[in-house]
Amino acid sequence: MRVLALRKGDREEIGWYILSPMFTQAVRILKARIGIRANEEDLLLPLPPEVALSSLLTDFHRVEEIEYGPGLDAYFLLSNEPGCPPQLEVGPEEVRARGDILRLTQEAHDLRYTLFGNEGLLFRHTLLLLESHYRIFSYHACALYDEEGSRMYIAPGGAGSGKTCLILKGLELGLKLFSAEMTHFRVEGGRLTLYKGALVDNIRVGNLLYTYPEVAKALDWQRPQTEDVWWKKIAVDLSQFQTPFDEITDCPLTLLFPHIEEERREVVAQALRGRREVRKMLFDNCTQKIGEPVLYYETIPVPSLDTPVSLRRRLEAVEQFLHWVAEGEVLRLVAGAHNCWDAVRRR
Repeated sequence: MRVLALRKGDREEIGWYILSPMFTQAVRILKARIGIRANEEDLLLPLPPEVALSSLLTDFHRVEEIEYGPGLDAYFLLSNEPGCPPQLEVGPEEVRARGDILRLTQEAHDLRYTLFGNEGLLFRHTLLLLESHYRIFSYHACALYDEEGSRMYIAPGGAGSGKTCLILKGLELGLKLFSAEMTHFRVEGGRLTLYKGALVDNIRVGNLLYTYPEVAKALDWQRPQTEDVWWKKIAVDLSQFQTPFDEITDCPLTLLFPHIEEERREVVAQALRGRREVRKMLFDNCTQKIGEPVLYYETIPVPSLDTPVSLRRRLEAVEQFLHWVAEGEVLRLVAGAHNCWDAVRRR
């Protein structure tokens, strides 16, 4: 692929569309390096990202600006063309988008499902790049570290499973935040390395007001003006509770598959000993964000980014990861918002 570092104002014809004038930027997310070229400056990724519900900071620890040029891992080529129907081509190392992108963004009901939203194409494509270029894989999971026991607790789960409750109650108990949303890992040379994920979480106002007020107090958090406290979510920066390290190697692990119900009083912590079952649960979780089809801007359907090669590579990584999880350290957890750590930390 021919890639040129162009200056603002340059023109270049790129296959099926023209970018003119040219604006460029490049970012590093964990280890993945992505270049962005656009014909309008407003198409570029805001840097630094804002702490918002749709921000990439609710996916990743940080998004760093780097020098644009040849040899990056992938490129996003964007052309805003008013009145043009949207077109999107997604390849392993190049994404091309054209159409009335700025208008689509303004009219989008949910900014998470835009090119640069936290459920967007850049997010999902970055996960695939981390796998293909760096053998770094990502669970849709929160992670908290117990400094006293030198143990990492990883809780894979989709929306509504209770990850935020585990985070906020864990912080009340003195655990340190390693990731609020995506937990990354690599197995290399017989060693397991975990990489810090997002430190910003989308939290219901009611949880901070009524369920975990001690966390809100520690954050010096101000209540937003809303009456729908159990529907309204806000992006909350939890970085003051983070671990002092950004990566850790060969750390003892406990996996929690949570189902948290607000008022539940009974706690059930069942050890899962069937490795085949656990392998499938982890593989499904690790595949979710890359493998599912997505409708962007409520108008542009994009199929799975996966291939047979990427699926096999991911399964092998999950199998290697499981070697680092001791017998009895995989739990299916059903609990309430206040007692979700009781049975786990008594073990």
